[in-house]
Amino acid sequence: MANELIALLAEGAAEQAILDVLLDNDKLIYNREELLNEEILRERSATRFQRRYLGLSFSKKIKIYRILDSKGEQFKLGKAYQQNISNIINLYTTPEIEILFVILHHDYNNYTKKQKTKLKPSIYVKQKYSDLQHVKNYHDVYRFWNSQPDQLVIVLKEYARLSIHHVEQTIASLLRN
Repeated sequence: MANELIALLAEGAAEQAILDVLLDNDKLIYNREELLNEEILRERSATRFQRRYLGLSFSKKIKIYRILDSKGEQFKLGKAYQQNISNIINLYTTPEIEILFVILHHDYNNYTKKQKTKLKPSIYVKQKYSDLQHVKNYHDVYRFWNSQPDQLVIVLKEYARLSIHHVEQTIASLLRN
């Protein structure tokens, strides 16, 4: 790990907040000092990522983790930049990161039964629970999970168990044991 920088790319504010909570509470296998710019990066575009970060000179290769909810998003770096990258790993939060709140409330089975309506988890959470109204707001999500980081770890592990993705393709793969 020490011979490469880690780029954690979060799709949205909620993903960024969750990763920040995990970092701030020493729940990840990486720490801030190992991260590119020592922060979670909100970047979805390979073009913008390479323009903003890969034009700089680094003595280490960069391992990229992309936290996203869809397999459909492409992230193709230009050939000139590929030599700076050791690996690109996609970690999924399908159908969207707010599914963690559904799991926290032990409501996953109810939610999946109601999917005939195709309600997104973020809408479901807003309609059903009163403990977090702004499910996509960085500060609200951060405050919510930072008050219970151990519970967040439990929920991430449960998501990995319930998910259609392998554990290695979820945020749970970045958790300390």
